[in-house]
Amino acid sequence: MKTITSVELAKLAGVSQSTVSRCLNDSPLVSEETKARVKKLAEEYSFQFNTNARGLKTNRTGLIGYVFSEDFTGFANHYIQSDIYYRIRMHLAKEGLDLVPVFDDRKFGERFAIEKSISNRRFDALIFNRPQVSERVQNLLVETKIPYIFIYDTNESSDVPFMIAPSHTLIGSLVGRAFCEAGYTRFVELTGPSDRIDVIHKHTGFTQVLHQYGHELPDSHILCANYHLEEATAVTLAHRELFQPGTACFAQNDMMALGVLEGLRQCGISVPEDVAIIGSDNIPMGKWFRPNLTTVGIDYDSIIELTVRWILAMTEGRLPNSYRHVLSSKLIIRDTFCPE
Repeated sequence: MKTITSVELAKLAGVSQSTVSRCLNDSPLVSEETKARVKKLAEEYSFQFNTNARGLKTNRTGLIGYVFSEDFTGFANHYIQSDIYYRIRMHLAKEGLDLVPVFDDRKFGERFAIEKSISNRRFDALIFNRPQVSERVQNLLVETKIPYIFIYDTNESSDVPFMIAPSHTLIGSLVGRAFCEAGYTRFVELTGPSDRIDVIHKHTGFTQVLHQYGHELPDSHILCANYHLEEATAVTLAHRELFQPGTACFAQNDMMALGVLEGLRQCGISVPEDVAIIGSDNIPMGKWFRPNLTTVGIDYDSIIELTVRWILAMTEGRLPNSYRHVLSSKLIIRDTFCPE
């Protein structure tokens, strides 16, 4: 029997070529009924989906670059970035696409790895898990016309056309309002790297709400722990005097919140009886510790789903002119903060 092309197979099945690709790659975006029908026809007509030939036809590599944040120091130290990367990678693998990690490092030459990748057109598209890129990278992206999108840690106020991010300002506001409405008047904030836009927005949202309720956050009560658990523990121990009974602590991510929790445990300070703690991210480890961590939950499922949709639209040549999503968040109350 004569083999058929993907166009002919799509026509026989009454679906598009992209749907044929998804069916043969077992994509979850296609119903089981449609997948079964297409696979049966493919078997009957000895159809073989040739990804290499597809790449030659479309001038695509089938590779998507995932650019980690500039302060990324390893998968074990950056749980959220690692989880987002892994889950997007699994989704794209079902579509026959590979997600490749990219790290900036000048130690191996004059140009960052990302600049080389763009210049060499290694990737069909780029996902930036960071707030911004250098002017040099911006110029390269314009010159090469490689599609790109900013996700998660990006600047919610920027005017980039492709962006998926939580409102970091809202995260800070939710924590500030929860503390003030619970009657707290004394506060400590643990921040990430001071030059990061997500850190700035969380701090802004937090302090604006405190001001609305007539409270101040002295500079001496703002401690930097660079989003790391161990640093947060050390900083807490070094500033034990700030954690007096009746204090509410906002740690800008859960890893730091857990570090504060450990530091207070070593100091013999009870949580939440003496000090309340709220983190941000809703990582699984927050429920492993005792007391369980109160946190702000970010909709990572939507970040991942929307990113995958954008990539698939790009591969099918139907990328919109703008794709901007600023996502909401919610307070998840557990044991380290008792509003009553």
